[in-house]
Amino acid sequence: MVPLTTVENVKAIAKHLSSLTDEQVLLLIEDASLEVSELKVKDKYKERLTRYLAAHYGSFNIRQTQSETVGPIKRTFTSGSVDNRKGLESTVYGQEYQRLLKLYSDKKVNLTVI
Repeated sequence: MVPLTTVENVKAIAKHLSSLTDEQVLLLIEDASLEVSELKVKDKYKERLTRYLAAHYGSFNIRQTQSETVGPIKRTFTSGSVDNRKGLESTVYGQEYQRLLKLYSDKKVNLTVI
């Protein structure tokens, strides 16, 4: 399976994934590529879908800054893991993947001829 996006593209939209090695992100990309390659969407949309799905996968068990104060420096973090029981809804990247998938999927017209 040829990856449908790059490590750089995934890390560009999900800065918190910079704590992962390139090899770890590449594995996420390969998983996402396998799933996206089976979708019935135009090839020109598959890189973007793969990028967001890989970022979604990578967001599990990564602590992300929820709020930040400049002075004196204060950071508040989300919990250490994402609730994966919510599926794609559990991350902003999964939500964007769903939105894009709906947008890019072939529209089917159901007609009944009487």
